[in-house]
Amino acid sequence: MELLLTLRKIELLEKILPFVDGVVCGKYFTTGYHFSIEELRQINRYCKTFNKKFYIVMDNFISEDEKMQMYDYLDVIDSMNVDGIYFHDLGVYDAAKSYGLIPKLIYDGKTVLCNSLDCAFMLERGLNAVMISRELTLEEVTQIVKNNPGKIDMQVFGHLRMSYSKRRFLKNYFKQINKQYDYFAKESLNLIEEQRSYRMPIVEDEGGTFIYTDYIFTMFAELSILRPYLKRGIIETLFIEDENMICQICRDYRRINASNQKFIEDSFYHNYPDSYSSGYLYQKTNITKDE
Repeated sequence: MELLLTLRKIELLEKILPFVDGVVCGKYFTTGYHFSIEELRQINRYCKTFNKKFYIVMDNFISEDEKMQMYDYLDVIDSMNVDGIYFHDLGVYDAAKSYGLIPKLIYDGKTVLCNSLDCAFMLERGLNAVMISRELTLEEVTQIVKNNPGKIDMQVFGHLRMSYSKRRFLKNYFKQINKQYDYFAKESLNLIEEQRSYRMPIVEDEGGTFIYTDYIFTMFAELSILRPYLKRGIIETLFIEDENMICQICRDYRRINASNQKFIEDSFYHNYPDSYSSGYLYQKTNITKDE
């Protein structure tokens, strides 16, 4: 299994690269990244120098008036000879044909791929791999990766994306309450629902509005089970500012196994107390309110 990190600060590259197999970043059609094209080229060159992988992410919807921008971006991506492209909008698949990039595409449908047949259907399109849903139980994940060994990617750490809309919720909200709006592309706001006390990070940029879990998703014991079958595991760093914490989880995930799992897990939680959860690995998403 390749261990990848979503890179959000170019200054972190030198510090983190020894502990991962590659990085994931981007500019257009995604959120949380603020790199220029030249910076992407610089990161790509740096990764190649140290024999590390470089992946581009395009995991937002693409509207009709953004098509030409998408093609221009694919021109740049193709010229960099990247190792892979994470995409969500199926228009990217069609556009990538003319560049010969289909074998580098990794479909990330967010909540879409929930069974082995879905994954097999997408893989039959010639894709490099697919990213399975974040809302699956460990039993479901295990079955899918065993049925598609070496073809499944999965987020293994970080806040999980819960909602995405092309609409500008924050902009409309501040307009409604007659307050100045200056939160574009900032990661400093949290959403608190009326009936719940926890805070869910929310961010809005040119792609729309994104809401994430209040907790940080972790999988220590589970990773040692799934590692032989996963193609890539992704450490998501959005909303995580502690660079030492990021380095630690990368080191821990690289060396974790069945025998040292408990020690590594306890040590990490002790050194970096926060709100953690195993997400839906032990909780089905179709449970009703009464249940």
